[in-house]
Amino acid sequence: MNSDLHQLSPDYLKKLSVDELTALAADIRQYLIGAISTTGGHIGANLGVVELTLAVHAVFDSPQDAIIFDTGHQGYIHKLITGRQEHFSTLNTWGGMSRFVSRHESEHDTIDASHAGTSISIASGMAWSFKVSASPQKVVAIIGDGSMVEGMAFEGLNFVAGSELPLVIVLNDNEMAIAPNIGGIRNLTTGQDWQEKSRAFFEGLGLSYLAVEDGHDLASLVSAMREAHQSSHPVLVHVKTEKGRGLSCADGHPYKMHFSMPFDPVTGKGANPTVAGKTMALVAAQELEEILQEDPDVVLITPATPYASYLDRLISRFPDRVIDVGMAEQQAVGMAVGMALRGKKPVVCIQTTFMQRAYDQLLHDVCYMDVPVTILGVRSGFSGYDSPTHHGIFDIPYLRSFPNMQIIYPTDSHDMRALLRRRMASPNGPMTILHPYEPIEEPELRSELEECEDVYLVEHGKDGLILTLPNRSKAAIELQAALKVETGLSYGVAVIRQIKPFPVQQVLDLCQTLERVITLEESALAGGFGSLIAETFADFGVQVPLMRFGVNDQFVAPGTKEECSRDTGLDTQSIVQTVVKKWAAPSLRAALAPTQALAKAC
Repeated sequence: MNSDLHQLSPDYLKKLSVDELTALAADIRQYLIGAISTTGGHIGANLGVVELTLAVHAVFDSPQDAIIFDTGHQGYIHKLITGRQEHFSTLNTWGGMSRFVSRHESEHDTIDASHAGTSISIASGMAWSFKVSASPQKVVAIIGDGSMVEGMAFEGLNFVAGSELPLVIVLNDNEMAIAPNIGGIRNLTTGQDWQEKSRAFFEGLGLSYLAVEDGHDLASLVSAMREAHQSSHPVLVHVKTEKGRGLSCADGHPYKMHFSMPFDPVTGKGANPTVAGKTMALVAAQELEEILQEDPDVVLITPATPYASYLDRLISRFPDRVIDVGMAEQQAVGMAVGMALRGKKPVVCIQTTFMQRAYDQLLHDVCYMDVPVTILGVRSGFSGYDSPTHHGIFDIPYLRSFPNMQIIYPTDSHDMRALLRRRMASPNGPMTILHPYEPIEEPELRSELEECEDVYLVEHGKDGLILTLPNRSKAAIELQAALKVETGLSYGVAVIRQIKPFPVQQVLDLCQTLERVITLEESALAGGFGSLIAETFADFGVQVPLMRFGVNDQFVAPGTKEECSRDTGLDTQSIVQTVVKKWAAPSLRAALAPTQALAKAC
């Protein structure tokens, strides 16, 4: 590597010739492979946009011109150019550099992004603001062909095409989302006549169209960006790129090494797009594979993330009944509704962070019509180092509000298998099955539990009870032991698997004679599991002191389950300190008696 990457800046790039930019691109690609193979990260996605990003920065003036990266995971070269090389070693560590563009890191990061399809709409708002202010600034929205299928992207494209905004849309076309792209946009952008088809489509909408056939040729890229920069009309620059370019082990990889944990850059050993080990997602996929073989009416749908639900093998084996609809969450849910209305048994396999993008379809099409659609919600709770918006901590609060929606959180792999069997044998009404991101801990919970319908008891406690969901069951058991040591009080632990309809009577039977109840959840407190318990107590006049622990009105930084727990006060030490401080009285019922008597008198 010949370049000193520490001296990179947008101004520095503008001084370089095309040949010098080309040499720099090779050095950046070499650096990225070395750095990301050590830390893990979005290696394939970024290797494909090295030259494209250099060309954008060589022509446009960041941060005066707004450069927006759709989804944001392909912004690593942008981060190098804007002075963040020293932070690359902190990728995938607590408080380290984000996997995505982030306004907290640099003024050059125009937006915070981690969900797809938002760039064109946001760019249109910025471009409109520049125009009405008579500002000469430009806006560049860089969006992949996978993201272009998102409904919001099409809405933005429709508006921009009918405007005269100073906006450049760069279509990074590598024929892939995370997995290979599908559908009509793929048909539009592939084949010998891709330029003619694409030009007719985009110019037909009202956009100016420029094509760069080799998205790794800097001369062509810089020329196209300069032409786009001069236009006062919205321009779409269509750039053909190769995902994973320069990394030999990406060539045969199904996702072109889109993202990977740390890996050997020569052999590819260690390459893995998700957590290793046995997970609930893997267990569900294994059971669904057997069910698909037995029942021809079962259909699985995923919106462009088959790897997250371990559906790759199933797509190959059942191509007509395991369907990737692309980055189109609303389409996934809407299609499932249509299938269910015609007697099929659809299962939408989706990460809960993306499920919220189909909020209205879940409410209006699934729950209002009360159709038997099954949602298999992956990554519920804390979910690693992606982005604060990737944590599945809002699923329970909004799902609880939907009439007719059943919500189950299986306790362990045995429960997951049995639940899927029962559900697919006789689906009735909408159901969401949630499960966490992390590997399954051994021994599994069921071996330690005494079953009582939808409430599972781990020991009994005479002084209090900890109520929790399966993804915090181990933490609740640890908390129980710590409270015994610190306070001398005996708490029981109850794990609730059925959130809705809620097993009211079983919970009331456990709680009514107790002195203390604690709820513990890996979810937003507002409207979450603890709120459900508080509502139940209020509705049935249960006057037991209640303390709720969960995520309190915040976005949580990326991190491991343990790091996120400490950050939100959900670690055992923090909870014990809070409990001891707030519940110092030996008998809380006695301490609260005057307050309760006053409330009754009023």
